[in-house]
Amino acid sequence: MDRFTTKVLNFIQKNAMVTEGMGIIAGFSGGADSTALLSVLWDLKDVLKISVTAIHINHCIRDEADEDEDFCRRYCTEKGIPFRAVKRDIPKMSMDLGLTEEEAGRIARYEVFNECLKESGSCRIAVAHHANDVAETLLLNLTRGSGLKGLGGIRPVRDNVIRPLLAVTRPEIEEYLRERGISFCTDKTNLENDHTRNYLRNEIIPRLSEAVNSRAAEHLAKAAFSFDKAQEFIRSYSLEVFEEKAQVSENSVTVPAEALLSQKQIIRENLILLMFEKLVPGRKDISSAHVEAALYLLKDTNGEAFVSLPYGLKMTRRYDELELALDGHRIEEREEFIPRIAPGEETEVQIPGLGRVIFRVFARDKDKQVPTETYTKWLDYGRIQEVLIRTRRPGDVIEIDHEGGIVKKSLNKFMTDSRIPASLRDDMYIIADGHCALWVPGYRISAGHKVSEQTQTILEINIVNGGNCNG
Repeated sequence: MDRFTTKVLNFIQKNAMVTEGMGIIAGFSGGADSTALLSVLWDLKDVLKISVTAIHINHCIRDEADEDEDFCRRYCTEKGIPFRAVKRDIPKMSMDLGLTEEEAGRIARYEVFNECLKESGSCRIAVAHHANDVAETLLLNLTRGSGLKGLGGIRPVRDNVIRPLLAVTRPEIEEYLRERGISFCTDKTNLENDHTRNYLRNEIIPRLSEAVNSRAAEHLAKAAFSFDKAQEFIRSYSLEVFEEKAQVSENSVTVPAEALLSQKQIIRENLILLMFEKLVPGRKDISSAHVEAALYLLKDTNGEAFVSLPYGLKMTRRYDELELALDGHRIEEREEFIPRIAPGEETEVQIPGLGRVIFRVFARDKDKQVPTETYTKWLDYGRIQEVLIRTRRPGDVIEIDHEGGIVKKSLNKFMTDSRIPASLRDDMYIIADGHCALWVPGYRISAGHKVSEQTQTILEINIVNGGNCNG
């Protein structure tokens, strides 16, 4: 048994990935990583006493998609590996769900994998993430300002998914395939540096390996796993405190101020995040800025103070307790705001439940890049008639990109496809022009109002989450 196979075997056994008699569904795209995964699992099937089936999902994105499927089918036929190919129209799915093709592709893959598990009676899904993927994710999240949770490694086992190649690096995979004379498909888009992850993969990590340490990717991956263990401990301890101290109802969560103040800062932060989780599953778009805004209320325990937050939430400190609840004022009033906007001026509007919204209009400077921050957006001012800040109305639409053009999509359907909790949709503020949503904060801006080469004047909208703090 060669060094690569031994390393993978030891990793599988160390993490108890399989047991005798298990059936394994292996994702097989035809690329180097998945080809190495399928090959090594097939070689180890008798040692581990498992069965292996290859599943290929044709995403219908690249021109070479059918060729990749043919390659996978031939490879499995030659080796006698059970094989199944499934087609999914990812561009259409991406459009229908309002997701990126990468996000839609991931959802489709795991849907297919789980369908195959049920049909075949298999027990595990094997995917081909390796140590370099962990290193890339760590660097990506670190440079984007992620907290400890985002720096954790990709877990070897999560539910019914196993990742046997996390013990090896991409160069080790390439060496294994080269020594065995195993061919594979190459996705040319992975060689382009248009996407941040590709830039890290093709430029940064190789340079770190050459100039700093040849095992840079491996060490980064180990660091990520250490972060994951630390976060798991912090999370576990925070849950114990939360379950003992928090009072949870359908629309609110209350924690004694003393229960927060008696803990170390990182535990306080996690307790605040747990409060959000109870009312906003998944915590989408809840960032460290919102946690800091909530914790700011604890600087003083006299009187009452509050802070308005996304999703129509309001964090209130009343003397000796901190409460997170739906902002009843905003729900009842359903106010509409029409900001006075003029070129060369800055206008600020305070929106209950959303925060401070700052508008600026200025001439386009093509040397300046369009901002990518979540809560700062640029729109083509010349395409806008009147800006409103309001909740949704019947007939509202949002314009989205579709197959090289722009189409209108019902705002109701967009919210459903974006998985915005139904209980929050009527109370979310949007920024609109008539019945067209210019921006659904935290989700998407109108494709028909994006800055283009023809844009002469820009409307900048900046939402400063933090809201009012009244002591």
